[in-house]
Amino acid sequence: MQENLLNQIPDGQLALRFQAQGDKLAFGELYRRYFSKLYHYCYSIVGDAEEAADITQDAFAKAAEKIQSLKQPAYFSAWVFRIARNACIDLANKKRKHPHCYIHEEEDASQIAAEQESQEEALVLETAIEQLTALMALLSPQAREILNAKYLEDRSIQELSELLGLSESAVKMRLSRARQRIVKLYSRLKLAS
Repeated sequence: MQENLLNQIPDGQLALRFQAQGDKLAFGELYRRYFSKLYHYCYSIVGDAEEAADITQDAFAKAAEKIQSLKQPAYFSAWVFRIARNACIDLANKKRKHPHCYIHEEEDASQIAAEQESQEEALVLETAIEQLTALMALLSPQAREILNAKYLEDRSIQELSELLGLSESAVKMRLSRARQRIVKLYSRLKLAS
C-alpha cells in the first residue's frame, strides 16, 4: 500500500525522507524511477552492458551513502547522473592509461573512436545540465516547481493541474512562461561568455 503511494511523491520529498529518516522505501522508489534511465545513460558512454550495470549500481550505492551531502534534494536525479558520469569518465581514463587491460581482440579503432565520441557527448550533456541547474536557481520558486514537476518528475499536464489547483490551460501557460524565462536566461549566459 505505502509503495503505491510513493510513486506519487516528488523526487525531492523522497530524497529528503531518505536523508532525514533513512526511509529505504523512499530511496527504493528513486531507484525504481531512475535505474533504467541511468543504466542507458551509462551504456551510451561506456558501450558495455556489464560495465554500465556495475556503474549504475555503484552510483546508487554512492548516492545512498552520500545523501547527506545533497543540498537540494529536488535535484536528486541530476546528482545521481553526475555520480555515474564521473564513474564513466574514470573508467574511460583507466582504459586510456591501461588499454591492454580493457581492449579485447574484437575491438578496433572505430569502436574506440565511437567510445571517445560518446564520452565527449556526455561531457557536453553534463555541462548543459550544470548550466540548466544554475539557471533554474534564478527562477521564481513557482517556476522551478512546475518545471521540476513536469520534466524531472515526469508529471502530466492533468496531474499538474490537480496538484496545483489550476486549469490545464493555466498549467500550460505557466510551463510556457517558465521555459521562455529559461531560454532568455540561457541567451544572456551565452552572450556573456
